[in-house]
Amino acid sequence: MSDSVKDAISYIKYVNNEDVELNVSGLQELERVLVKLSQEHQSTPLDDKVLFTVSTMFGAFIGELFKAQAGGQWFMDETDPKAPFIVLNYAGRSYPFASVCFEKIVNDPDISVFNYFERALNNTK
Repeated sequence: MSDSVKDAISYIKYVNNEDVELNVSGLQELERVLVKLSQEHQSTPLDDKVLFTVSTMFGAFIGELFKAQAGGQWFMDETDPKAPFIVLNYAGRSYPFASVCFEKIVNDPDISVFNYFERALNNTK
């Protein structure tokens, strides 16, 4: 997932011309990029492969930030080969960071990945 984080950072720099790091400030910039992608998707739907790729790399960014602060292990669920998804498992809970990004882009631009991240961290206390 560390390669996906690098891809997310590069993507954010390309789209917003902003240097970001794997920290809370970077997460806030990622949130702004997701809003832009959601707006773009509403006017011209993004290809499923693009949605999967973008959601995965941004989910990796959030998940690796979570791992740095709390810990956890990545798990790829391939129960449905046509719809695999990845989650970060920590202390008996699964956090679908990529799925939250996907939902924000496709269904609800008001979802806050920052708030989801904060709630996930609060679950560790």
